[in-house]
Amino acid sequence: MTTESTPVGDSESQPDVQEETAEARVYRTALRRTGVGLAALAVIAVVVGALVAGGRGVVAGLVGVGVAALAGLTTQAAMSWGHKRSTDQMTMAIAGSWLLKMIIIVAALLILQNIESFHKQLFAVFAVSGVLLTLAVDFWVLRASRVPYVVPGSK
Repeated sequence: MTTESTPVGDSESQPDVQEETAEARVYRTALRRTGVGLAALAVIAVVVGALVAGGRGVVAGLVGVGVAALAGLTTQAAMSWGHKRSTDQMTMAIAGSWLLKMIIIVAALLILQNIESFHKQLFAVFAVSGVLLTLAVDFWVLRASRVPYVVPGSK
C-alpha cells in the first residue's frame, strides 16, 4: 500500500494554519511603513539637532522621535493583535494602548521638564512630527486598503 505525500507548505495538509486576512495585511503594512517613516525622521532629527544645538539637539530630536514611536506604534500593534480576537478583547487592547500612549507622553514630559540641558523645542518638534507621521501613515494605509466592512451575502 502506498501513501501520497503532501507537499510541504500545502495549506490543505495543515488545517490549523489560518490564511492571512486583509486586516492582517493592512496592520502589518501600517507597522512597516510607520517604522520606515520613523527611521527616516530619526535621521532628519540627528542632522537638524546637530545643526541647531549640537549633541544636546541630537539627543532631544531622537528622544522626541522615540516618544512618538512608542506612542504611535502601541495603537498599531494593538490593532494588529486585536483584530483576531473577540470584540471585548479588541476594545480592551485599543483602550489599553491609548492609556499606555498617554502614560508614555506624560511620563516623558514630566521627566524631561526639569532637565536644563535638554533642548525642549527640538524635542517638541520631533515628537509632534512623529505623531503626525504615524497618523498620516494610518490614514493612507487604511484609505488604500481593500478591507470589506460588510460581509457579502449577509443581511
